[in-house]
Amino acid sequence: MRFKVPKDVDIEDRIVGPLTIKQLGWLGGGFLLCIAIWQMADVQLAVFMGLIIMSCCGAFAFVKPYNQSLVSFCGSVFVFVTKPKQYLWRRIGFVFPRHQQTESKRNKEMLIVVKKGFPSKDVEKLTETIDSGGSVVF
Repeated sequence: MRFKVPKDVDIEDRIVGPLTIKQLGWLGGGFLLCIAIWQMADVQLAVFMGLIIMSCCGAFAFVKPYNQSLVSFCGSVFVFVTKPKQYLWRRIGFVFPRHQQTESKRNKEMLIVVKKGFPSKDVEKLTETIDSGGSVVF
């Protein structure tokens, strides 16, 4: 083997300690939002809202249901809830180009085609020719 191929290419890079850049962004954004609420609201309301905001941001940063981020999982849940659950098959009316002829053109072509019968004596001669290996001539 000439080159070593890494086996864990789907693992995100760790930026600060054990945190990836997405986790750091979620936690940092929640922290900045908590500071803004602390400046504007009463202490009790700020603590209550801060707990709710940081728990939501922590969940979005660390929880991975079915090995996908919580954001994409919530999007999948939303799509599942809003779309219909029953699929109804409908035939699509696609017509191939060779079938787009008008009825009159089809009728003209049908009148031109004439079926010819194959007489039984010709069938007998053909069978003799095939059976004899081609020695009988018409």
